[in-house]
This record gives sequence, C-alpha cells and structure tokens, in this order.
Amino acid sequence: MYRIIVAAIIASLVVPAFAAEDPSKAEQYKVEEQKKKETQEIDKAYQDMLKRMDREQPAKKTDKWDPWGSIRR
Repeated sequence: MYRIIVAAIIASLVVPAFAAEDPSKAEQYKVEEQKKKETQEIDKAYQDMLKRMDREQPAKKTDKWDPWGSIRR
C-alpha cells in the first residue's frame, strides 16, 4: 500500500512538469500543424477537381463514327 501512495505522489509531482511545454517544441508543433492543414487543403482541392472531371462526360460516339469522314467528302 505504501508503494502505491508513493507512486501516486510522484506521479502528481511529475505531471505538471510535462504540462509545461518547451517553446521550441511549441514552434515545431505549429509548423507541423500548418503543414498538415496545407496538405489537407491541397487534397481537398484535388478531390474537388476529380469530382468536376467526373461530371464532364465526353461526347458519346455514334456506332458509325468515322474520323476521316470530313476528308472523304
């Protein structure tokens, strides 16, 4: 029982030390978040472009489509 109490006291003293962030790590975290946000924006723009391309169907070809038809006439 004594060990559990000592472990709880030590844990309660250590937790605030981890809560205080290092300023250099905070800057690094902000840069990582910004890169992640930019990546998400680029991915969203790409997905939107793909959706627009899917909607634009090419003209349907007829069964008797002749690419040289205009030259023969």
